[in-house]
Amino acid sequence: MEKERLNKNFLHEFKDFDFSKIKESKIYLVGSAKFKDSFIKIESILQIIHNKLVSICSIDGLLNKSSFSFKEWEKLQEIALRKLHFQEVILVIDIDGYIGEHTKEEIDYFKKNIQKPIYYLSKLKKPK
Repeated sequence: MEKERLNKNFLHEFKDFDFSKIKESKIYLVGSAKFKDSFIKIESILQIIHNKLVSICSIDGLLNKSSFSFKEWEKLQEIALRKLHFQEVILVIDIDGYIGEHTKEEIDYFKKNIQKPIYYLSKLKKPK
């Protein structure tokens, strides 16, 4: 029997979300590093099930935020803003409505400078 990463247990957490609403191909995930597990799962769902090209600022930053100095973190944030120019949309991982300051900065930058669609995980939730 072959193992599958995206099995029922893996997908259960996001069964109430409709990722098919995102029609664009190039998606940039933004959100708090405290949701790193969701980032990882959503990236796989979007890529494997929905055939999307998914990016984030920094895997190391996502997994090890507390290990970075303020100067290093600011550099990663600068790079994140540059990477936004290569995206068709952003998906905000706003679990429980939380959006941190750096994420707000990325959203504002994308709205003002890129002017392409912004999706929020909370708004992809299917109605009950």
